[in-house]
Amino acid sequence: MEIDLILNKQNYIEREMIDVSLDFWFKDHDDIRSPFPDYIKSDLKVAAVEKFVNWANKLTPDGKKEVNDEILIERFEEVLFEEALKMVITEDEKITIKYPFMLRIGDQVAAGEKPASEVVEREIVSINDTAYLKIKFSALEGGTVWDSSFELPE
Repeated sequence: MEIDLILNKQNYIEREMIDVSLDFWFKDHDDIRSPFPDYIKSDLKVAAVEKFVNWANKLTPDGKKEVNDEILIERFEEVLFEEALKMVITEDEKITIKYPFMLRIGDQVAAGEKPASEVVEREIVSINDTAYLKIKFSALEGGTVWDSSFELPE
């Protein structure tokens, strides 16, 4: 309801675009999982829509002509993720929001020569100004602990 109040104060952003983006990012779909914890979703919707509408209201008439639907969706999603980072509590939740397609705590993997394992810890480390996601695994049988690192996209 609060989103409607925000959107009704303008005539540029369509509710359908907002709903489609929120539906995509707030629900799990096949290989894509929502990066947002349930406890922030309600407040996140409102904060992201409000910030996005404020951004759109600053566009000049010529700017609005240049901005297509794809650009609007990308900008809304940027705002959504920016606002989510402000709301989450743990560093691991921040990692999930920054890198929503990477392994998460609790994920199980079978990694070649390594035993079937579960992700038990994650952290971002920097090596020579390059960011890596360091992941600690625990074997499902026997509990052997091992780790691996993945270079993170910039």
